[in-house]
Amino acid sequence: MTISTRDIAGAQTAAQAAWAEDDALKTTEVGTAFEYMVAVADSAVEDFIKANATQAGGLQLSAGESLQLQRLMGDQSITVQTGTSTLKSIKDSISSAARNI
Repeated sequence: MTISTRDIAGAQTAAQAAWAEDDALKTTEVGTAFEYMVAVADSAVEDFIKANATQAGGLQLSAGESLQLQRLMGDQSITVQTGTSTLKSIKDSISSAARNI
């Protein structure tokens, strides 16, 4: 399952293009940067599963491999949670600043 609608290269290109356009930080640029990080984390999990899948499509993992998959999935979860909380914090800051104008 892929959360991002872009592949890693596409997400990285979008993030770099958004930053290069001007010197102002916008929520879109923050979003595309996190989209790239999520694409990298998703790819790591997908690559691990593909590399360890059996012919029948299942997984047979050793204890070490299971821990490695759990770590990759933990990294994936942390990346998504960090992106979500960062964007929410930015939105709240913008809303607060708008109220103070």
